[in-house]
Amino acid sequence: MSAPYTIRFMEWRAGHHGRRPADIPAHSVEQAQLILQAIGSAINQSGHARAALYDDTTGTTVYLTDDYAQPIAKDWPLRTIIYHGTDAEAAELLCLQDAWGHAYGGELKQWDSKSWLDDMEVVITLTAAELEAVLAPIDWYEEDVRRPVCDVPPVVKPAAELLVELREVKADMDAYAAEMAKEVHHG
Repeated sequence: MSAPYTIRFMEWRAGHHGRRPADIPAHSVEQAQLILQAIGSAINQSGHARAALYDDTTGTTVYLTDDYAQPIAKDWPLRTIIYHGTDAEAAELLCLQDAWGHAYGGELKQWDSKSWLDDMEVVITLTAAELEAVLAPIDWYEEDVRRPVCDVPPVVKPAAELLVELREVKADMDAYAAEMAKEVHHG
């Protein structure tokens, strides 16, 4: 059975090698808490770490230091969704703001791959491999080279999926507007 949760260390300043552990699958939040507490017990003063615990749609962060692992929150926020695609796909998505607003409310924004991800859904023109590199946790030796962009890994989806949906929404909106125009004209 596949584990529904993942523990990923987004920051790691512990251990004599300073290497971030690999992702850890967890079958429950309680199991994740026990794993994080065990790791916290093994951290020496002045070491610390920050882990992300997430499932398919939500996630939270947990701070660990010597003999301490922060309790895992009960309610987790939704993870940011990044739609990645070609320049043309991104441009079309951004032109479908009215359909986006109708379906989801708000505004779909283009992300620059450097600023902090605090929008719920963004679009970018990086490939999946380029995006994976941008989103990878920062190891201690990279801190002068790159900065973190998120605490919890976002959900990454192809822009083409959203385009299909928004084109349908736009077509429905246009059909409704045409029907209303007919009624006004004939009324």
